Amino acid sequence: MNALPSLRRAAAVATAAVLAAVLAVPSTAGARSPADTDSARADLTSKAAHALVDRLGADRTGGAWLDRSGRMVVAVTDAAAEKAVVDAGGIARMVTHSAAELNAINATLAAQIDTPGVAFGVDSMNNKLFIDADTTVSAEDYQRLADLAASHGGAVTLRRMRGELKPFIQGGRFITPNRGSEYGSCSVGFNVRKKANPNSLYMITAGHCTVGASGVSDWYDGVGQYVGYDAGGYFPGNDFGLIKHNNASLSKPGNVWISEGVVRDITHSRDAGLGETVCHSGWKTGYRCGEVLAKNTTANYAEGRVTGLDYTSFCAAGGDSGGSVFHGDAALGLVSGGIPEDCRTYVQPVNEALAWYDVEVY
Repeated sequence: MNALPSLRRAAAVATAAVLAAVLAVPSTAGARSPADTDSARADLTSKAAHALVDRLGADRTGGAWLDRSGRMVVAVTDAAAEKAVVDAGGIARMVTHSAAELNAINATLAAQIDTPGVAFGVDSMNNKLFIDADTTVSAEDYQRLADLAASHGGAVTLRRMRGELKPFIQGGRFITPNRGSEYGSCSVGFNVRKKANPNSLYMITAGHCTVGASGVSDWYDGVGQYVGYDAGGYFPGNDFGLIKHNNASLSKPGNVWISEGVVRDITHSRDAGLGETVCHSGWKTGYRCGEVLAKNTTANYAEGRVTGLDYTSFCAAGGDSGGSVFHGDAALGLVSGGIPEDCRTYVQPVNEALAWYDVEVY
């Protein structure tokens, strides 16, 4: 998706973007001694690892992820499960808390935390949960969070972040509902087409961009050219939106802009893997890469809660909202928001957005 301007929200963008998200990676203190156990067999694939986790069950496992060498690691809670992972060609890591236990605590946190500026989720790689509180969280609320974390006996880490958790406004290739202005701008995620009619072309971006542009229907690129019109948005809850291409003179390639003269072709979509290196393209910060630190996390933005987000370590900023997140030729997600000061960014998984609108990348 070459040369697609970033989307910013309309005047509404002045918005409650001040919701400082707190995303930090919990420490490894919760993991039980765990010398990783290797094996001489063929490496365990990601698909096989998750099938093995399903077979062993959530009470005996604590998640699966790629390590920095590209091998699959499976967290286990007993020796028999450890042997099953090693025999399958994976790296087994013995941990204290099972996925069932961590998920139960996460459900408790979801019911008890409604403070804006707070994000939380399961950090499988460190066998803990995290609660991140941004700078807008009061001392009183922070103490309440500290008491809540302590009540779970070391399974939850609380961290005070350096900035505010907020949805980003702008992106990969600049688009805006305010012609000739960066105000309310966001980034294009991916060019997509309707499955039922491949000639019907759209672009997807962040939902807070389209929903935030209240009363505005037309979108423009960085040089003021008309791009198309608002075709939907889902925010809060999720964070994805749709814009209908409506300018025949504009090229609409199925690639992602990397830098001047450099693009990355996108051929399919999938979910990002825990521990996977992913990259993003946005008009504000350009091309950046990082790691998926946690999945299925929750961000309490000032405008409302968004769930099911990937938590990543790449840097992004206002203007990158809606920008493409990818690995190789695979579309993975859309930039939602985060805390720029901490280089922590939340990502809306792309497949959920594609399914909602019945579209596909090309």
